[in-house]
Amino acid sequence: NDRFVAGAPAPDKVHRSMREALATKGQAPHTAIVGCADSRCPLETLFDALPGDLFVLRNAGNTCTHAEGSILGSLEFCTGALKTQLIFVLGHTNCGAIKGATAAYFAAKKQQKKANNALDVLLKGLDTVVAQAVAEAGAKATEEEVAALAVKLNVFHTMNFLMQHSEPIREKVSSGNLEIHGGVYDLKSGRVEFLGCSPSQSKLVAGKSTVAPSLKDKMHGA
Repeated sequence: NDRFVAGAPAPDKVHRSMREALATKGQAPHTAIVGCADSRCPLETLFDALPGDLFVLRNAGNTCTHAEGSILGSLEFCTGALKTQLIFVLGHTNCGAIKGATAAYFAAKKQQKKANNALDVLLKGLDTVVAQAVAEAGAKATEEEVAALAVKLNVFHTMNFLMQHSEPIREKVSSGNLEIHGGVYDLKSGRVEFLGCSPSQSKLVAGKSTVAPSLKDKMHGA
């Protein structure tokens, strides 16, 4: 990330022989990243990464609140078949999804509103994160302050979700073969604040995972 912040990317990064090697020998990404779909957060660019370095998954809010099977399944493939040993969950400042979820949370306190579209459902899925941010920020916190805190809490929420609802991932973390870290990207400075592991990791890996809500009717034995 230092090269990106300094505006000095590595020169001549991509060449023909590299593309041919990736095509014929396959990929071996060292890190899987769950990031936000925000166009201001180009993950490969801000880490000055080469093709084949990163296994990237993106959606609005870097979350697993819905369609979690696609995120979990992709990460199980990456950490299993591709043997990637690091999952990095990256949120960012001024996240539109988190700001929208926070605004919806405060609006719902005044008037209950049913979800009318997929976006409403996505934002509603972030209620737990926003509620935690409200509790931690205190009664005098502004909506903007709550949203800023929710960005960080949402990173930990996604990290926890991976261990809670994927037994292959939980087992790899427990055995030391996989690490899950989080971070927050600052849109203005370009720097990534590295948050490390989830405070709940020890408790989560000591238990058993449960099937993700959207997968209960699709998995044998669930």
